[in-house]
Amino acid sequence: MVQLPDVTAYLHAEIAITRAMGIEVAAWDGTTVTLAAPLAPNLNHADTAFGGSISTLGILAGYSLLHLIFLERKLSTRILIQKSETDFLRPIDDAMRATAAISTPAALDDFLDTIQRKRRARMEVESKILCRNVLAATHRGLFVAMKY
Repeated sequence: MVQLPDVTAYLHAEIAITRAMGIEVAAWDGTTVTLAAPLAPNLNHADTAFGGSISTLGILAGYSLLHLIFLERKLSTRILIQKSETDFLRPIDDAMRATAAISTPAALDDFLDTIQRKRRARMEVESKILCRNVLAATHRGLFVAMKY
């Protein structure tokens, strides 16, 4: 079983910005991951979350979703972001949380089948960034996974 503090430690060791942003893996249920980040290390000049931090949190939610899926299946992969788009819906003035989930079981099956056959696969993942349980931003990312 995956231990969330271990996944947080992995992110902090392998992706330095996660440590600086104070990101933690808050929840994982096998299909949905939630990351949390405090406001203080992510502040901008207007005392709200910096847009780059919001985008990064969205990217990292998608990345973490795929990382956890591969970790549970004991697949060694490299995951890269190929395309990224963030929509900022409202200012974030408190701690933020980002969730990312598998769109459908069939999409996950296709993705996993493709990576097994071709050693490379792409998947689009949408993340929702919330502040005080209100949707504040969305992120859409196209991720590439390569099996090694």
